[in-house]
Parts: sequence; structure tokens; C-alpha cells
Amino acid sequence: MNRRMRSLLQLGTAAIFVFAAINVQTREAHTAPRREVLGAVDSLFDAMAKHDVEASRKLIVPGASFVVVKPDGAVAMEHDTDYLDSLARHKDAFRERIWNAQVTVQGDIAQVWAPYDFHLDGKLSHCGIDSFSMVRTAEGWRVAGVSYTVRKVDCAPSPPGTKN
Repeated sequence: MNRRMRSLLQLGTAAIFVFAAINVQTREAHTAPRREVLGAVDSLFDAMAKHDVEASRKLIVPGASFVVVKPDGAVAMEHDTDYLDSLARHKDAFRERIWNAQVTVQGDIAQVWAPYDFHLDGKLSHCGIDSFSMVRTAEGWRVAGVSYTVRKVDCAPSPPGTKN
């Protein structure tokens, strides 16, 4: 191998190590914000399971929207107040879990996209995809909107160890 080829090869190898180091630093920089965003979603699920309207209210931006795509394809929309009123009325045991969440954070906004399952009184009710639009406020990460699909059949079991 001639001298010029060796130099190019060494430069290429050095560049790979530099880019790999930058990629690791970038992933590490997003770990904490990602955990914070998912923590807010988990807190909302915890409040929902307890039917805790006040805790839920603190986790939702006033005016937030809740959009559901039903099994027949129909779309329904609620506002934050509708969701909170419904939460107060229902006495059933709720349990919602997400896994394999894809979280994108840019400054004070974030998006969470994840498969979920929902259990009602200890029995699987439905599953689908949850999509959370999140904003960071002075109080922390809050839900600005939720869109989700509902499937009543062909729900894959959640992975072992899934939280919530």
C-alpha cells in the first residue's frame, strides 16, 4: 500500500471514531430529557389508574385535545375537560401500559409514539398506538394532546416486564 493510501485510510479511521464519539454523546445528551418525558406519561397513567382528577389536571395543558380513531375508523375528539369529567365518573379499574416508546425531544416540545394495551377491571379491553404531544412548562413536561387508535382484536401481548 502506498503512503498516500495509508494516510487516507488513517484519516478515514480517525473520522469514524470521531463520528462514533459524537453519536454516543448525542444519545447520552437525550437520555435525561427522554426519561423526563416518559416520566410525565407514566405519571398520567398512574393518575388515571387512581382516578385522580387533580393530579391528571396538573399533567395536562389546559385546552389539550384527546383524539381517538375507533376500530371502525370513526374519529372522536374530546377536550381536556371532557377527559377529566370522564375520569371522575368512571369507577372501573384502569391500567394502561406502553412499551418500545419512540421519543423525540427538541427544546421544549416532545413526541411519544408507542404501542399500548388497556385493561379494564383486570381484563384486556383494547390495544393500539398512543401518540402524545408534550410541552415543557415551568412545572415540567405536560400533555398538550393525545391521539390514539383502538383495536379490540389481534392485540399482541405486551412484553414481559412492561411497566404500569
